[in-house]
Amino acid sequence: MNHRWVTMLLFLLITACTNDKPEPEGFKFHQKENKQAKMVVAAMKNESRNFQVRHHVNGNNVYVECYIPNFTFNGQKQSKKEGEGHLMVFIDGKKMSDIYSAAFVIKGLAKGNHLIKVELAYNDSTSYRLSKEWKVNITEAS
Repeated sequence: MNHRWVTMLLFLLITACTNDKPEPEGFKFHQKENKQAKMVVAAMKNESRNFQVRHHVNGNNVYVECYIPNFTFNGQKQSKKEGEGHLMVFIDGKKMSDIYSAAFVIKGLAKGNHLIKVELAYNDSTSYRLSKEWKVNITEAS
């Protein structure tokens, strides 16, 4: 009987310690399909650039924070390069400035309602065609 237990234990160790594990059918890709999938993912990365903006009003100042994945702020005016650039800030439809950081403060807004727009731009100031806009109400006089 002791011999039977030793044989079973030896059999379990031999069969369990193998690197030849079956691959689930859902993960099998043909080389041609894999290349097509990579091309689709690359195209989606270019089309899916997006950013988030948070803001907070304190008195007549607006504190703005932007989150832009895979983006580098670059203050040098140079050729268009994907993933680099700056922000263009518009207040009430008028361009106020170019911003080269993810967080900034809009200071001294006049009392009343204002429309603020932040647009993502390449190094050469052409637009990524991505923007966020929101309204703020300034209740204190500047």
